[in-house]
Amino acid sequence: MDLQEPSGLSEARLHSGGDPIETPDTSVASPLMAETLALRSALNSALHRGINTLLIRSDSQNLINLVNAKGRHLEIASLLNDIYLISSLFADVKFKFIPRLDNSRADYVTKQALLMYQT
Repeated sequence: MDLQEPSGLSEARLHSGGDPIETPDTSVASPLMAETLALRSALNSALHRGINTLLIRSDSQNLINLVNAKGRHLEIASLLNDIYLISSLFADVKFKFIPRLDNSRADYVTKQALLMYQT
């Protein structure tokens, strides 16, 4: 995740790397779950930083489509509910799909984080 504030608009880019993300205590079962957890974390982080206008970019087209449509998905239902609730606390929040090739910086950061957890 990368939070930036270009001209008053904060931006978060998310990327799971396509592999299950492992943390010291738990394992994430799917890339969609990993992306959804990262999105919720980015929203919480922005909220706690006092950011009120946010652009979220993710290479998870399924997740972005779900969030924009206020859709439902059994595997991530409770996380989506959290995202919808947290999103309502911002003055403006947008969710945009970004192709993985255009998201190389977030890809690099994610892979470095995964390496730290694996060693």
